[in-house]
Amino acid sequence: MNYSLDQQIEAAHAEAERIESEALQLEARIIRAGGVPPRRQYGKPVSLESIRQNLTLCGLLNAKDPQLASYLGVQTGAHIRKQTEQEERQAVAARMAELTEQTRQQNQAAQLHRERCNLAGINYLNGQRRF
Repeated sequence: MNYSLDQQIEAAHAEAERIESEALQLEARIIRAGGVPPRRQYGKPVSLESIRQNLTLCGLLNAKDPQLASYLGVQTGAHIRKQTEQEERQAVAARMAELTEQTRQQNQAAQLHRERCNLAGINYLNGQRRF
């Protein structure tokens, strides 16, 4: 199949437009995550190697857009560790709230005991009557 020069030019232009469209979408998603996409020429794809070399951008993508980081091959799994740590903190906070409530109830019961002993004229420490 011999293509005419015009057909080859049109095919090359269509391919460049397709690549440019994909690159713009990728750059827009990087910007939405708060990053700055690497520089590139029109019609060229975003360089994955330059993204991998930019530690700040990799860290930002892992934190803000883990799906994009995975797509670009820079996923570190930090979002999973962060989620696990957050769940552990919530479990510790719930346990602390439970212990605090138990201590509050114990203190309330002890206070009630002291008040009753005081009204009855009994030393609450040793249980003996006061004279």
